Amino acid sequence: MTEADIYLPLSGLAGGQVYPYVAPLSPDGNVSISPPWLVFSLPQENSADVFCGAAESMTTIQIDVYALTVDGARELCRLAIDALTPLGITEIRKYQDYEPDSRLYRSTFEASVTW
Repeated sequence: MTEADIYLPLSGLAGGQVYPYVAPLSPDGNVSISPPWLVFSLPQENSADVFCGAAESMTTIQIDVYALTVDGARELCRLAIDALTPLGITEIRKYQDYEPDSRLYRSTFEASVTW
């Protein structure tokens, strides 16, 4: 599984503001786009081995959604889950947060994909 596999189903969300690993930054280090946006990463991959070679791999996907309201963040997170469901995501874990520095709500989920 690669970042391209994740980007394609998510690309239509948040007005196309979907980024791998980090949102675009301005020269002063602040985010240079307006909310909402979505950042995704593939923080972990585990491979299972069997006697005759590799069997399967499990990748963890993490999606962070940033929005002006908690409801907006939750809804965009729900849409991201719906968009990734065809990949066979399992073990979905959701988190909610508020970023006081940016004054944005963050909705995060992690999921696993076996391939």
